[in-house]
Amino acid sequence: MLLVLDIGNTQTSFGVFRGKELLHHWRAETQISKTVDEYASFLFPLLNHVGLAGEKWEGVAICSVVPPVEETFSAFCRKYLQTDPFKVNSKSKLGFSLNVESPLEVGADRLANSAYAVNHLKLPAIVVDLGTATTFDVITRDKVYQGGIILPGVRMGAESLSKRTSLLPLIDVKFPKWAIGKSTITCIQSGVLFGYCDAIDGLLDRLEKEVGEPCQTALTGGLACLFHKQLKKQCYLLPDLTLNGAFILYELNR
Repeated sequence: MLLVLDIGNTQTSFGVFRGKELLHHWRAETQISKTVDEYASFLFPLLNHVGLAGEKWEGVAICSVVPPVEETFSAFCRKYLQTDPFKVNSKSKLGFSLNVESPLEVGADRLANSAYAVNHLKLPAIVVDLGTATTFDVITRDKVYQGGIILPGVRMGAESLSKRTSLLPLIDVKFPKWAIGKSTITCIQSGVLFGYCDAIDGLLDRLEKEVGEPCQTALTGGLACLFHKQLKKQCYLLPDLTLNGAFILYELNR
């Protein structure tokens, strides 16, 4: 059994693999203040619920963009699972090359997403990860990670609009029925959500033009389900893509 974590700025995903199969997965809020023992009190009841409390763990893989949480969970692994986790980073064996100015700056989540693309998508490919930030990662036909785009996330945009204006409220992140808003709420929802759809479609078009050919595109991240059917570009919806990518890198490096 392998435990895989995808630690994002807003949410952390926990996945349990047996062989190559993702058996179970859970999501929780990412909290920097959480202690080693609090992780144990959260995770072990979940494992017990699915009959895995007594399982022997082959290893743990961590894909993290939040260093303090990464260190806390590493300590959890040593204390409760008696293992040192594998941590995804640009110095790992990747199965693809990096054509970027500063490889160390490429986030672990983007490396995991690219590893999945190289192994399971038709190249060239683009992975769009809709989380706290929205990232676009481009992998060309010759298995080269070419970089991509980072866009402020949907919730970040909505929260910023509310915080920096006196009269505009914080909205629920859901699509209105029409682009023409009839209230302040629906006007903001239209601007933020339909605006992000057009931004994503437009940026995908720009990226494909720079690559020089159509790219198979996959959506992942916490908001991927919300946007999947709203985009003009045909995309695969793969909510667990990052967990599976981290698993691929663990297998490659063990």
